[in-house]
Amino acid sequence: MSRLSSFLSRTPVLPLALCLVAAIVFVVGPRLKQRFDINWPKERITIKAVVVSEPVVKEKVIVVDLLTTQGRHKIKGRLARNPYSEKVKLGDGLQISTYINKVHAWQQGHFDYQRYMACHGFSGELYARQGDWQQQQLSLANLSRLERIRLRFLLWRHRLLDHYRQWGVTDKAYGVVAAMTLGEKSKLDTTLKETYSLVGASHILALSGLHLMIIYTVVTLFVGWRRFRIASQVLIVLSIWAFAFLVGLSPSVVRAAFMISIYALLSLGHRERMSVNTLAFTAIVMLLVNPLSLYDMGFQLSFMAVLAIQLFCPILERIIPLHIQMEHRWLKALWGLTSVSLAAQIGTAPLIAYYFGRFATYFLLSNFVVIPLATLLLYLALLSICTFWWSGLQSLLVVALSYIVILMNHLLEGIAHLPGCSIEGIHLSILQLACIYLLIGSGYVLLSLRSPRFR
Repeated sequence: MSRLSSFLSRTPVLPLALCLVAAIVFVVGPRLKQRFDINWPKERITIKAVVVSEPVVKEKVIVVDLLTTQGRHKIKGRLARNPYSEKVKLGDGLQISTYINKVHAWQQGHFDYQRYMACHGFSGELYARQGDWQQQQLSLANLSRLERIRLRFLLWRHRLLDHYRQWGVTDKAYGVVAAMTLGEKSKLDTTLKETYSLVGASHILALSGLHLMIIYTVVTLFVGWRRFRIASQVLIVLSIWAFAFLVGLSPSVVRAAFMISIYALLSLGHRERMSVNTLAFTAIVMLLVNPLSLYDMGFQLSFMAVLAIQLFCPILERIIPLHIQMEHRWLKALWGLTSVSLAAQIGTAPLIAYYFGRFATYFLLSNFVVIPLATLLLYLALLSICTFWWSGLQSLLVVALSYIVILMNHLLEGIAHLPGCSIEGIHLSILQLACIYLLIGSGYVLLSLRSPRFR
């Protein structure tokens, strides 16, 4: 443990990470990709699979993620919508007789649907009419232990979502709360998602380090025993990973959980806790597990945001002298939020422009709205869950939660109606994207040389 702490604090892992990432992607990546590039039979076949996602109700189909019990292939399924398919739920076993096809080629701008599906482990797609499938009790013995554990946690999440529905919040509020606390985005209103995207606040709907740091803080309050530091840190790390499993192990959550685990580990040796080396080490481990993650847009945005915060925040925070910030605590808090927002935008804006062709001009104003309200929302949601035994208090917390969501939505809708809230129609090539990040890197080096910290 002490050796790992010393390694991460003293060794420049970032250059090593770049070399290892190149090796992993070019050596292991193509072999892993072959695993998902399956030539499915051209005739109708029968499979047995488990529903491993919350069904998404569309106009004509019910969309589900299926994991076959033999071969453990992940397939995107579309069931013709009818009274029977509308009853399908997470964890159900299905026997399906139909045609399975490769993931169809579809591209919008620089977003490649086939690559996106491969990054998330999908190897095929199917469409089943009413007579093509039936529910069946299936044995999960052929699934790996990890997959069975993940499914168990997803079933617990399903029960929590049922509790959310019983709270009686409005549909829009339910969609936001489910997305921000449990990573379930299927109930988000399409118009609302577009509003969050226009104002540069989409990141708040995706589970990330903010959410896990709140969990870390809350758990630390209860089990942060100074006399039993090792035991308390182990319990904290287990709690963080339990939450990661609960919300489906998305790349951003896994990255945050891994970094917090290292944070807890390094705290035992009183080492530097969060650094670029920690982030680089996390990237190496995640890419060893799944090299295709490098091509995942969420993975790229998550790591670029954290990298930019690690690099630029210390520089931006020193724009206002420290003694002035200490004299005015409100200014320190306000400038800290501003620095983090600016740094994260520096890291992610080029990628957002590359993939979505837009730039949110009021991102700073949006962050001043969503970060405080989202933090309050997360605490209220956690308290609402923990006070199930006191219905009166829980009802008051749910009412407060609903008002917070409604207020946040209205404020962001107001920002979205401001003139010039988003610059649209941006078209960047991969070469232009690389040049922009090269300029950002050069700017960081120049600012670092001028910063008192590096003199």
